[in-house]
Amino acid sequence: MKMKKISTIILAAAVSASVILPGATALAYNENGEPETFEELYGNQLVNYLNHQYYFDGEAIPVNESNFYFINSFLELGNYANMGYTPATTLNYLDLAADYPGDGYGTWGDYFVEYAENSLEMSCILCKRAAEEGVKLSDDTLADIDSLMESMKTGNAASANMTLDEYLQFYYGPGNDEVNFRKVVEKYYLTDAYSKKYCEDYVYSDEQKNPPYIRYALFYAPESADQTTKDTALADATAMKDACTGIDSLTDLIDTAYADGKLYDQGGDVVLFKGQITPEAEEFEAWAYDSSRKKGDIDVVYDPEWGYYVVGYLGTQEQISFVPNIRYALFYAPETDDQTNKDNALKAAQAMKDACSSINDLTGLAKTAYENGTVRDQGDILVPKGQMVAKFEEWAYGEGRTEGEMDIIYAPEYGYFVVGYLGIEKSITDSLKQIALKELSDSILEEINAKSHDFHTDETYGPAPAAPTATPVPDEAIPTGPDFNPYPTDPTDASGNPTGQNMSTADVLVVVFITLAGVAIAAVIVILIMYAVKNNKNGGNTSSGKSDGKKNDSGKGKNDKSEKSEKKAPAKKKASRDEDEDDEDEDEDFIGGSDDDDSDAWKKPGKDSDDDDSDPDDADSEDSDPDDEE
Repeated sequence: MKMKKISTIILAAAVSASVILPGATALAYNENGEPETFEELYGNQLVNYLNHQYYFDGEAIPVNESNFYFINSFLELGNYANMGYTPATTLNYLDLAADYPGDGYGTWGDYFVEYAENSLEMSCILCKRAAEEGVKLSDDTLADIDSLMESMKTGNAASANMTLDEYLQFYYGPGNDEVNFRKVVEKYYLTDAYSKKYCEDYVYSDEQKNPPYIRYALFYAPESADQTTKDTALADATAMKDACTGIDSLTDLIDTAYADGKLYDQGGDVVLFKGQITPEAEEFEAWAYDSSRKKGDIDVVYDPEWGYYVVGYLGTQEQISFVPNIRYALFYAPETDDQTNKDNALKAAQAMKDACSSINDLTGLAKTAYENGTVRDQGDILVPKGQMVAKFEEWAYGEGRTEGEMDIIYAPEYGYFVVGYLGIEKSITDSLKQIALKELSDSILEEINAKSHDFHTDETYGPAPAAPTATPVPDEAIPTGPDFNPYPTDPTDASGNPTGQNMSTADVLVVVFITLAGVAIAAVIVILIMYAVKNNKNGGNTSSGKSDGKKNDSGKGKNDKSEKSEKKAPAKKKASRDEDEDDEDEDEDFIGGSDDDDSDAWKKPGKDSDDDDSDPDDADSEDSDPDDEE
């Protein structure tokens, strides 16, 4: 989406820390410039908010569990500070001692407490519902947790010359240990499992399953603009509409108008669900949902908040489909490799296939090979048309394919795949899943706001100590123009502006919850450890440095910015891409997946990994956006 977002990290570390002495502001680092204690890693403020005993419906919540959510929230809000939306410490975390500019809170520390408490209570409610509905962790998930813990012990901890308990105490707080940390991780996985089940069981309306797909261009002329600006925008919009020989020609006209500086933004294609645009843009939605609408219709509509839209109707876009489910292991040997590497990869792939007595054996063999570095990617993946490299898709859709069938295929972009056919499964786009998640999050928020549960702590919070050289929010940090935001769960206010200074904790909770379901938890926990270290070493660069192996259509990385990026219009939703991957490059970075992990590392370059809704009649429907700021 061509919209500046305030990123949200969903997982973080569990912490349990001793109280730092008041007034301690100096941070000591070792000779390599790395923090040596938990307090040095996170600063002198966070520890004052830890180790409070909370209760949920009469039961004491383990302190390390509440600490888990408090440090999680601290890292989430640190993203706002790192991007200049809120006051920051020298470590680029939110300055909890800074005065809160709006009503309802004295300091940002007060805001932080409510934010963290809401996240903690949300988790408790989800786990309670899971227990009531019989949702439990599968054996595969428990095995994944085993692998996670073992990887942290033999990988991360060992490389740091620490025991696992020492490692957990350093990154997650003194007093933590393997047993207690695992319990928190299991509960977190359970909230994810329940969220997934809720999505699977949710009944969507026909309208939700087939929403309008719209191509548009926006000539900025809000109601507050002077009449000359409005007249010019209307004339330009009308001229574009009149120049269209068909909806396909609209794309070239949009590109030309944007290059000439006439457009507020270069436009794009958007799947439009009801209620997902601002109230002021009701004419846009009304036009899209008009029962008389026909594919190819083009018109000009006015939105008092934004201006004149040239809109084109591309038809409806199916959000639920039935697609092949493929189990795979990738032996990396692209066409550009030398022949020896390709021969070795083929030999290893053949050995794996020959070792399988059935497709069930492929799971264990692929995981083992991934762990020892023999394969670059593995797992099970749904294969919607148009989103995978050609040879992989060709095999998945091969005529007469039977369940359990296995083969070796070569995709020149990546190498040799050992593939197994698991059959046809239902695929639901992430955009549609978010409707279900919004319903679930709303119901949880109702319980929290109605105080349906006995959730409390008997302990009070004192003010945060002053942070080392606190940094106020610069005046220019908050964008002056509104950002169009058709997705109300994004952290923006009613005008679409990033809400670093006035977002309610209820809004935050929705954002956090939406991010929760379907997330690859095991990977993120480890990533967040590195996030914390990198944030301190690199002056607050929170990017994980991951790449998903796809290339931007523009051929540029995501940090390429346009002079026109200050004002943004709606663009196609990129539903579940990691919003912190700001330093994506064009090199393939293969991320191994678990059985149910839709790893998209080797998917077709230039395609959104989670969009199952590509328009078969519109080759230009993807949003190729060199200025896409996530």
